[in-house]
Amino acid sequence: MMQTERLRGVVVPKTLKIVPAGSKGFSLVANRKFRLGEKVCFLAGELVDAAHSTPEAVQISDTQFIDTNYLVAEDFINHSCSPNTRLDIVCRLYTELQDISRGEEITYHYLTTEWDMEAWGADFRCACGSLHCLGHIRGFKYLPLAEKLRIKPLLSPLLRGKLEEIERLPQEKI
Repeated sequence: MMQTERLRGVVVPKTLKIVPAGSKGFSLVANRKFRLGEKVCFLAGELVDAAHSTPEAVQISDTQFIDTNYLVAEDFINHSCSPNTRLDIVCRLYTELQDISRGEEITYHYLTTEWDMEAWGADFRCACGSLHCLGHIRGFKYLPLAEKLRIKPLLSPLLRGKLEEIERLPQEKI
């Protein structure tokens, strides 16, 4: 099957488009300029148990993910260790962290929602090219405390709660 066959039937808002992205496969890019704080797209899907989730799913609890049975535009938002959007799980919206130019790739930091990607076999080598690149994306669980604190403002409620638990531990246990 050709890679472009994956795109058949994917509905993409006019403000975005899906383009080939080399080793990443495909990427969602801006089809117009977005300004800081602006909504980029909605996170579609339903709650599913982890055992029934796909690699494109977004974790919302230790055992549940938001997922679909079909591909949607946001499935093509690639990871970056220095993202230009954040995912608000409660509102189910990707919003801008900075201005994004037309043609620029839309990215979010997967480790702001994913606790243990390695446990689900979804870990991967990062290709973001950021100065802050973490290399191996395994899950928030595996990050050093300093990195967990650096991305704290972007964290999902699940990971914010887990970080609060970590912060309550005596320093010698961290």
